[in-house]
Amino acid sequence: MHATQVATPFHRPGWVYEEKMDGYRMAAMKTDDGARLISRNGIHHSNRFPALVQALAALSSADFLLDGEIAIYDQALVSRFEWMRARPKDALATEPVYMVFDLLELGGKDLRGMPLWQRRNMLEALVTGQRASCRCGGCRATASRRGRRRFIGAMRGSWPKILSRYMCRGGRCGG
Repeated sequence: MHATQVATPFHRPGWVYEEKMDGYRMAAMKTDDGARLISRNGIHHSNRFPALVQALAALSSADFLLDGEIAIYDQALVSRFEWMRARPKDALATEPVYMVFDLLELGGKDLRGMPLWQRRNMLEALVTGQRASCRCGGCRATASRRGRRRFIGAMRGSWPKILSRYMCRGGRCGG
């Protein structure tokens, strides 16, 4: 699913607002064959991020399909897309972090027909007790989704994106 930029911020009841990182969108899959990371284009990236694959394999469920994004953050916790390919040698940066947005399948069951809030509750139960991921303090945008909507993979326009210049930071709002 691609986010579609909107001109101004909005608030609507029933919508969920998520930070949008600057990284690689990635599906994480765990089956009897192990865990793996696959891009939207179907390219396997498991060898590139072995620590993330190991963490995914340690999750309690025997099988699942997650939707998320892998990002690297600088010392100010701003995601740096360009560092995904080549990180400067002297840069203070996190290891790659997988930020999970959605749980699409669990235990052999396709969950995409369920409302987002239900999938989120199931996702929380899946990762409870696992090492916490870092919270982005410098995201590039906020993506919005309807909390009661089922997952629609190819539909554009159902994820409005608000650029960060409109977001509040440190008590100030930009625009």
